[in-house]
Amino acid sequence: MMKINKITIFGLLVSIFLIVAGIFLFSRENKQQTTVHISHAPTAEEVLKQNADSDLFMLEDSVYETNIDWVDQLSLTKKDIVGEIESNFSNEASFKNKMATKLPIGTKIYSTNEREDVLIVQYKGEERKYYKLTEG
Repeated sequence: MMKINKITIFGLLVSIFLIVAGIFLFSRENKQQTTVHISHAPTAEEVLKQNADSDLFMLEDSVYETNIDWVDQLSLTKKDIVGEIESNFSNEASFKNKMATKLPIGTKIYSTNEREDVLIVQYKGEERKYYKLTEG
């Protein structure tokens, strides 16, 4: 008969433990799910869904909105004309470039010397600052 010593039993128990632990860890990893959230700049429709009275326009596939307190407090100067409002939004149409909710057709849009994410329009004798809505 074969004699079993303490070292053999200990080695056998350690091996069994490692196998069971490996199976447990492997099965837990396969059951975990990873959720990835992709952020994007809001569309005009998304902004209007939150506030139907928003004053905004779209230029070069970016949405710009006015009446943002911290933006209104910036001291900015007009640089170059970068566009002009060509159409007004109605609920029947999808929002497109050079379309606005409040600004009339023909309103000129200016870049600024100080920031690339803020544009200025001259409307009814006053300047309005419009901030480019980015990832939310």
